[in-house]
Amino acid sequence: MNFSFEPKGSGYVLRLARFSISQSAFMIAAAVLVGVGGGLGAVVFRRMIAGAGWLAFGRLLPALESHLGAIGLILLLAIGGTIAAFITVRFAPEAKGHGVPEVMESVALRGGVMRPRIIAIKSIASATSIGFGGSCGREGPIVQIGSAIGSVIGQATKAPASVVRTLVACGAAAGISATFNAPIGGVFFAAEVILGEFAPRSFAAIVVASVISAVIGRAFLGNHPSFNAAAFQLASPWELILYGVLGVLAAIWATGFVKLLYAVEDRFEAARLPAWSKGAIGFAGVGAIGIWFPQVFGVGYDSIQQVLYEHVAAPHAFLLAALKPLATSLTLGSGGSGGVFAPSLFTGAFLGDAYGRIVHGLFPLWTGPPAAYGLVAMAALFAAAAEAPITAIMIVFEMSSDYTIILPLMVTVVIASLLGRRLLGATVYEQKLLRRGVDWRKARNPGFFTRLTVAAYTRKAPVVAQIDEPIAGAIDDERDENELAIPVCDGERFVGVVTALDLARAVAERRGAEPLRSILHLHPGALAPTDTLDRAAALMAESDTPLLPVLGEGETLIGILTRRDLLLAYRSAGSG
Repeated sequence: MNFSFEPKGSGYVLRLARFSISQSAFMIAAAVLVGVGGGLGAVVFRRMIAGAGWLAFGRLLPALESHLGAIGLILLLAIGGTIAAFITVRFAPEAKGHGVPEVMESVALRGGVMRPRIIAIKSIASATSIGFGGSCGREGPIVQIGSAIGSVIGQATKAPASVVRTLVACGAAAGISATFNAPIGGVFFAAEVILGEFAPRSFAAIVVASVISAVIGRAFLGNHPSFNAAAFQLASPWELILYGVLGVLAAIWATGFVKLLYAVEDRFEAARLPAWSKGAIGFAGVGAIGIWFPQVFGVGYDSIQQVLYEHVAAPHAFLLAALKPLATSLTLGSGGSGGVFAPSLFTGAFLGDAYGRIVHGLFPLWTGPPAAYGLVAMAALFAAAAEAPITAIMIVFEMSSDYTIILPLMVTVVIASLLGRRLLGATVYEQKLLRRGVDWRKARNPGFFTRLTVAAYTRKAPVVAQIDEPIAGAIDDERDENELAIPVCDGERFVGVVTALDLARAVAERRGAEPLRSILHLHPGALAPTDTLDRAAALMAESDTPLLPVLGEGETLIGILTRRDLLLAYRSAGSG
């Protein structure tokens, strides 16, 4: 089918043969497709987790415990960690960890472009991580899976970057909506966390995708809240002061959680061990904790429900509120694949319940039950970690269907969110990007990339090879300059790129005397000096090459632009 997007006014039209479709109409139609894909993806993912859990705890664990006793549990977790870490490193490194930062980076730096394989790899790795007892959540994986579905649809229709970004956000909303039965929360998560804005045009498409996905999720998973909460009410206006203190406590606890998460990840990254062994070690640590506290395994929603149904002793609740972040850090830091939202809810529920037990004992006449504080702290702790107060309020409200506690919920969440930003400096998702040199707050700014031209950041190629040059000569030049890829020309005309990996493989295969044309990657796409960095980032992601040529008249090579140059552009423009 021959179709293309063409500029028209302030937007685009999609041309199909003799017909043309406005951008708004296309967005709604695409949002429906994304909603269907995200909803079905969430259902399949939930069942994959259940299948992995049945295999791990229903089949493997009894056999292991019959021979090894309690050590069998640790070994089971180690097996799960080994599989999850191997899958991510071997097939899609971006599937490691919680997934949401990778979606944010795609939106900010690559025009929403994501690899299709993420859909399958993230599903398998995360289902293994969670099903085998890893301490992580479903929301990060399903956000990345749904976003990848949106990205693939956008790429398949050759949509411009602005449209692809919106479809990525639609996929994120669809995933949240179906897996948590929270269509409103899904919309706000996509706008507040993924896009960082509430643009009217994108908002309408996100709502459509979220609604369609919710309908599919309810058809397959049932129309019921994730938690059954009692009708908690504000016992006295004075109680709002205690909820304010809870907001402060939640922010402090969330800060410790995030810092622990990345400290553990740093330790594993620094360890010179095979990726699979890191996964085995981290998950084995979770298994050791789980021998005495099995509540830390998996998503943990059953344990949260226990808090909302009945009281948990304060010392035990405080201990679980500390052990869950540790177990999650070991799971994700060692190479597991899963989200941080569910662990945040778990930690907040037990922290709030313990706090509620204490204040109810001190002020029994004007305080509600401890479980009310647990429900509020669930939203507060996530809001502090992610700086997403609206999302936190709406998702917890939808997951519990309890509106009666909205006033203390709002007060606690706002205080926790404001203080969390002061203590952390960046959200749990942004910090992962900052560690890669990407300031998402600067990069997401509308027009940030479109204001910068390629000419300002083009540099002269340190090495330019000729198409008939021997491979052995080119690899010597590449090693001298330490370049990941080098441009290849036929005289003055640019013809393609060879990467350092291509050269190394060719030499290892004793092909050093062959000409470069035998291993050449043909024209990966080119830039003009007047192009924007927004186009450069999208083209670089689509061509999957670390280098793009900047060409003049007659396809003569002017210079090059690399991924490193893009990061330097963000830093210099942001600091300026």
